[in-house]
Amino acid sequence: MLRQPTKRKIKMFQATPHKDWESYDYILGKGNNELSISVQRYKHLWTLNQLCGLELVLSFKDKDDSDKWTKWTSFDKLTGEDIMYAYDIHRSILPNEVIVESDYPTYEENYEATRLIGAILEGKGFKPSYYYSGSKSIHIHVLLDFKSLLNIPMKLQEEILRRFKYKTLFVKKFMTYLRRKMISCWDMKLREFDEGLAKGRHLIRSEMSRNKKGYKTYLGSSFKDLPPIPYICNETKENRIYPKIGPINLSKPHNCEELITEFLSRLDDSKCVAKARRKEVSLKMWLNGDNPQTVKPCVEKLLEADLPDGHNRAMFILLNELKRVYGNDRSLEMVKDWNVRTGLKVRETEIEYRYKMNRDYRLGCDYIKGFLKETGLISVCNGCTRQ
Repeated sequence: MLRQPTKRKIKMFQATPHKDWESYDYILGKGNNELSISVQRYKHLWTLNQLCGLELVLSFKDKDDSDKWTKWTSFDKLTGEDIMYAYDIHRSILPNEVIVESDYPTYEENYEATRLIGAILEGKGFKPSYYYSGSKSIHIHVLLDFKSLLNIPMKLQEEILRRFKYKTLFVKKFMTYLRRKMISCWDMKLREFDEGLAKGRHLIRSEMSRNKKGYKTYLGSSFKDLPPIPYICNETKENRIYPKIGPINLSKPHNCEELITEFLSRLDDSKCVAKARRKEVSLKMWLNGDNPQTVKPCVEKLLEADLPDGHNRAMFILLNELKRVYGNDRSLEMVKDWNVRTGLKVRETEIEYRYKMNRDYRLGCDYIKGFLKETGLISVCNGCTRQ
């Protein structure tokens, strides 16, 4: 379990050419982006930050002292340099992410336990990514594609809408249920895994970050890919093997109907925010956040506003919201025009890069209104009748 530590300077947790040139040279990758930990890890964390709606939180750990941590800080408040040369970064778990961590005393025991739970998960249609932690444990990362719930019977979709007024509450409760389901080997308790990760409030070691023996590295997308001995990657002359980052795979499990049925049966209705909602609202529209054919009034106002700060977050919102309505080329030009109108606060090449790397994210009204409130523009939001 990670606790909130006292604030420390991030430079204490970074490799530099003056104090640790071997680690610095290794992390930098000698200018080769295919090897560079600094470049690949930063890009990966940037993508995860976009995936979770700019809410990724990071903490840096001292290489030699397990009691020294930085304050938990959002990705957007850190510089590229803060992240790129750090030894050991821990990140928050994504809202749709499950982490299964085996933590037996030896790698051999963790290897055996992970192969067992991995076979169960893959058999149920999940697409795990397996990582060696860099010490003795193995991490399984699973990202759920919530669009897979659109395949369940309409009666169950309507039951979800009946019991939950807000999507965020449904996601939180369902993911807690799903994490416990996976960690317990589908309630069979065949092996022991870290139950503290069930609620998703902990931090997990980031991909390509330093541990006791080496850097956390991708092993494969199947339990069959796991090596019987640890795949150690570090900067020592005897090793000099570089870690890898795997692809981001969204899982569409086979048994969604069974999962939702059991999840709803276990709900405590007295603690569930359930209110009547309009009959015309569908689960698809709810998960998507709004009608894809129109722009929300608050987004229209944001496009017209000259923000004092928060330019990057505003651009993230506009890229996603405008793309849904106007398509690729038109929305990109609109964001470029907005950037020029507001003072060229972001380089055009960076806008194009973000647009190219950006996935199609559905941002809820609460997120956009929260941003408007933080930037002092809450008065320009006329509200949105769509749920």
